[in-house]
Amino acid sequence: MNNRQKEDKRMKDLKNPKDDHSAEISKLINQVIASKHKVYVTTDWHLWKRACKDKPECHKHKNFTETLKNVNAKMTENDILINLGDLVDGEFKDKESLKSVLQCIPGKKILVLGNNDLFDVRFYKSCGFDYVVQSFVWSNIIFTHMPIKNDYEMNVHGHIHGYRTYWVPYTNMIDVAALGGRTDLIELDKVIASQKSYAKTIKECPDKFEQESVSLFDEIMIPNRIYDPFDD
Repeated sequence: MNNRQKEDKRMKDLKNPKDDHSAEISKLINQVIASKHKVYVTTDWHLWKRACKDKPECHKHKNFTETLKNVNAKMTENDILINLGDLVDGEFKDKESLKSVLQCIPGKKILVLGNNDLFDVRFYKSCGFDYVVQSFVWSNIIFTHMPIKNDYEMNVHGHIHGYRTYWVPYTNMIDVAALGGRTDLIELDKVIASQKSYAKTIKECPDKFEQESVSLFDEIMIPNRIYDPFDD
């Protein structure tokens, strides 16, 4: 199975992600909040990006240094980092370079797998992630990489890179990237508090429901975009 096939399979899985380790993760989050420490959310770092579409070569993203500087400046050993996936592009193969970067981040870390996170769970745990999941639920909020149809109070997600157009019916979602979460860490309470105002800014594409965002970027999202510092 090549990288594109692996990514397509992961994308299919993440449209209906498994709810993994929610009880354990919820307990951890509640403990950290009770102790007055921070819970941060971030997404879609793509620390190494493919140089050209459909080519295997990757290079450091232009915001590589800024992102890691922001992360390490905020995180302490007592905090939690929830990363909503896509640490690197799927073509990236240098596991040791990625591990050396991730192991330097302090605190408890949760990875919600993205469609580009194609290494096995054991590898991500070796990078310092305490939990590696497709999704989890805390306080009636579901955390996923892709926005999903759901019956929870809120869906905190990544994947759409700050664009505000949805190919699934919009109900209660919020994209962490729209708050600056691709190059920085956003406190969880700020994410939750921002959902109502965020909901007023989104667009739906009902004729495109079920279509993946790869094509939406080309067909729909660009005219409705916001500034995204990760764009090349």
